Amino acid sequence: MKCAVCGKEFEPKRVSQRYCSYTCRRYANHHGGKEHPIGGDTFPGQPIIRKFHCVKCGKLVYITDQNDCRTKFCSQQCEKRYWKHPGRVHSRTVHREFRCRTCGKLVVVKDPLDRRTVFCSTACCVRWFSKNQK
Repeated sequence: MKCAVCGKEFEPKRVSQRYCSYTCRRYANHHGGKEHPIGGDTFPGQPIIRKFHCVKCGKLVYITDQNDCRTKFCSQQCEKRYWKHPGRVHSRTVHREFRCRTCGKLVVVKDPLDRRTVFCSTACCVRWFSKNQK
């Protein structure tokens, strides 16, 4: 298996292991799970599930991993800085977009209280889970 940060081949000790060492895991954790630091922000060959602008720094973030649940902040550092001094931060307009996992419809979210990240509606959610039940 290849390390998601440095690209070095390694033998994983657990099924969920993605990084070859503690250093690579810490790097990914501090930089918002950013893989391949020398590759830019594009991920060739991987479908982009959703994209959004970080509320703290304004950086455009592309989510390509199904297990990545980020919707507002690019990294833990930005989230910690945001909540440490929330009064100093000017609220940015939320704009994120994603494709529905069931129907493929492009969904644009502008309301900060809208929690949708994968499905466009409850009906699509129910349809997907009923179809993919084991």
